[in-house]
Amino acid sequence: MDITKLESFLVLADCKSFTKTADLRYLSQPAISKHIDSLEQELGVYLFDRNGKTVSLTIQGEYFIKYAEAIVRTYQKSQELIKQIEDLNQGTLYFGSTNFIGIYLMPKFIKNFQDKYPNININMTVGSSKDLFKKLEKNEIEFVFLSHYVKIDSNKYISKPFFTDEMVLVVSRKNKLSEKSTCSINELKDQVFITKSQTSSLYKFLVSRVDDIKFKQEIIIDNQEAIKKAVVENAGVAIMSKKSVQLEEEAGLVKTIKIEDCDFKRQINLVYDKNLHITPAGQAFFDILNNHKNLNLEIKQKGKH
Repeated sequence: MDITKLESFLVLADCKSFTKTADLRYLSQPAISKHIDSLEQELGVYLFDRNGKTVSLTIQGEYFIKYAEAIVRTYQKSQELIKQIEDLNQGTLYFGSTNFIGIYLMPKFIKNFQDKYPNININMTVGSSKDLFKKLEKNEIEFVFLSHYVKIDSNKYISKPFFTDEMVLVVSRKNKLSEKSTCSINELKDQVFITKSQTSSLYKFLVSRVDDIKFKQEIIIDNQEAIKKAVVENAGVAIMSKKSVQLEEEAGLVKTIKIEDCDFKRQINLVYDKNLHITPAGQAFFDILNNHKNLNLEIKQKGKH
């Protein structure tokens, strides 16, 4: 099966126009039509319903998408591995992380990797754990960094500890609690609590640690930077990573306080598919993590288990 035909199929399935597909693929419209006709003949089914200038997927086309994506991604990854196998002078490293990890932990390692392998491009996706797993399943990224409370399928994925993150109470310097260095969870009952939505993994993790404490009010903000800004303005308090508010604390905008009777430490884990091989660039990135954190991230490579 010709990979170029599959690539044309996927672009057409997304934009639903032969003209736009031709533009995006830098090919003529007859060439795109030939790709699709040839693919349909090869499969023995119609993948698209044609309706004038627009097209829509048939039910066979809908079912075929995930297989086409998997084939194209596997081919692209094999190209990356082959490019990198002799040396690390070309290629791209694809990985992902959730918001906190991507903003506050990864830049330092990316810089170290860039210094050592300047010809390897880096493509890091920062997003929700749900979206990252979708990309992992489609082979669009090699590995992800997630908090330990994100549920994973241990039959499919390997998860290894990478970093222990200390979470603390964060308050504005205008808040009366800022005079304290520690406090009890009971002292928070008169505070407004700012957090992510109740469906988020972080919210569930925090609630599991506070033993049904009832705050005066809850403000839901699904953006970490916005939560910090709200705390600075004294709209409420938040429980966040101490590392994520380091600059704000040094600037005297917030105060971090240890909560005496709750353990808010969370583990940051490296997660990857146990059935896939890590590219040389991926292994080189893990070597940098190991050297910096003295970790033991033993990664499966081709021919090694």
